[in-house]
Amino acid sequence: MRTLKFLLIWGGWAFVAVTAVAQEDSIDQEETINQDVRVVREYNPTVSDAFKINEMPEQSDADVPAPDFSYELSGKAMVGTPEVVPLIPAKMAKEPREELYPSYLQGYVGNYNMLGGALRYNLVHNEKFALALKAGHESSMGDIEVMGTEADADYHETLGGLYMRHFFKRKTLSIDMDFSNLAYRYYGFHTMDATRPYLAPYPSLEMSSIPPQTQGSNLMHDDQQHQTAFDVTMGLKNQVTGHMETRYDLKMGYSTFGNGTGVKENQFRYTGDFDFSLGELGLRLGTAMDHASTNVPVDEMPWLYQFENRQQTLVQMNPALVKTNKNLDLHMGLRFAAEFDDLEDNLYISPDVRANLTVAEGFVAIEGGITGEIKPSTYRSIMEENLYVSPDLNVKTAFHGVRFFLGAKGNFTRSTSFAARMDYNVFHNEHFFVNRQFVPYGGMSGEPNDFSNQFGVDYDDGRMLSVSGEFKMGFSPQLDVLLRGAYYGWDTDSLEHAWHKPKSEVGARMTYKYNESLTLYVSGNMMGPRYASLPEGIEKLDPVYDFNIGANYNHNKRWHFFGEVRNLAASKYYRWYGYPMQGINGRVGLGYSF
Repeated sequence: MRTLKFLLIWGGWAFVAVTAVAQEDSIDQEETINQDVRVVREYNPTVSDAFKINEMPEQSDADVPAPDFSYELSGKAMVGTPEVVPLIPAKMAKEPREELYPSYLQGYVGNYNMLGGALRYNLVHNEKFALALKAGHESSMGDIEVMGTEADADYHETLGGLYMRHFFKRKTLSIDMDFSNLAYRYYGFHTMDATRPYLAPYPSLEMSSIPPQTQGSNLMHDDQQHQTAFDVTMGLKNQVTGHMETRYDLKMGYSTFGNGTGVKENQFRYTGDFDFSLGELGLRLGTAMDHASTNVPVDEMPWLYQFENRQQTLVQMNPALVKTNKNLDLHMGLRFAAEFDDLEDNLYISPDVRANLTVAEGFVAIEGGITGEIKPSTYRSIMEENLYVSPDLNVKTAFHGVRFFLGAKGNFTRSTSFAARMDYNVFHNEHFFVNRQFVPYGGMSGEPNDFSNQFGVDYDDGRMLSVSGEFKMGFSPQLDVLLRGAYYGWDTDSLEHAWHKPKSEVGARMTYKYNESLTLYVSGNMMGPRYASLPEGIEKLDPVYDFNIGANYNHNKRWHFFGEVRNLAASKYYRWYGYPMQGINGRVGLGYSF
């Protein structure tokens, strides 16, 4: 029945997509400029690759006018008598194309026994196709000190991908494929005893083979884990020149995911966005469907899993009226969603009203509105959010039903820009990670539970106020500084704290271009204190201070050298309780274009 329901829903969305595309006018023979651009560049994170702070999201600059370039001419006295030189007629011939190197090979080494490399290929000088291939690998065989003991904390990450675009006169066909494999260890601190019996975590399962208690060794997964995923997405969108024409953007995708404990998940995705003209107004229709199917090898380890499989389907529709003129963009809509989930079925309705006003063209724009967000938690998304989550975990969908926001962005000068935003959320079923606890079998009264180095979740409803900002200053063509900051005010109904959530984040980066070849940078990231829930009580985690320096040197068009030192303060902070991160670490490498 669930499969039949899924097929009916999928067919309905496919019918909507085909009907909307059929309304497009006949293909205009006039050539149009294609603006689908993808920039491929090397990845230079500002924090450690051992899963440190994620960079804060940037404010969108879609409404800030393009930068205005100015030029100056400086006079210089001429020596001697000017000489008149007759003009030579120009030859009617095309200039030769600049030499471009389609391939780039990179390699680097670092402490903690780190070794990595990447290979990228881009199709150049082609007006009909865009093609990019990438492949990379990074390994670290280093140890990390955990509660006074050296622990193996090695990881191995392999990435690969293909990006392809075919440009028609008024359409773009896209294909994206990505592969990833991350192998790592559960190296964190825990109080579990492998030889001690504990109460079985899922005694309600009707299986006579499950005793009321089991050895700790049965509850402790093998310390090695991996996550392997493959994604393919196909898209089709058209380019229109006027608001009177129908616009569409369609995407369909498939993903498969598996981990070291044998759990498999397949996922199907569809999104379709359409714009129809209604005279002075426009109708914008957003549609989406996500289906995930998860299967667990429960027969092999019945004491570790509370489910055998999970089917979850989320269908969304977002109709809205839009009005656009020179200074105002107005979006007035509603978001409807239906969720069919083995955990629980839900119906979601939230407003989607937004306005964007250009106060002073070229200087300031403000935005505001009331929206909502549905945040489904698939098995894969939770494992990627917290690498050390317990593999038997199923997490409910979080619903941020009402979000008020107000923001501003603009330019003080040609070289100085800013963005600021305030959000107030009302949420339901938001999850917060906690170290998983187990009850000792036959323990003494008042004896605390033991906790593992894997995580479960606590749920709660509540509200959150966030205030964020970004400020960029260009002191000269060679020197620029970027400052970012955010404050999060969590107000939970039941939980004493929003576990593992910081109240503040601050980041800064200064880049100095010494000459055409050498660029230097220094950056810093700070995260406020957080709280963890343990059997003995609440543990306050220290703030995070992470400072980095680096340099890039382009010897010529082919050779590129780089180096960086991260976590200069040697702060072995906890990203998740029990998991200290790497201390000071560095890397040096080179790249070659061909």
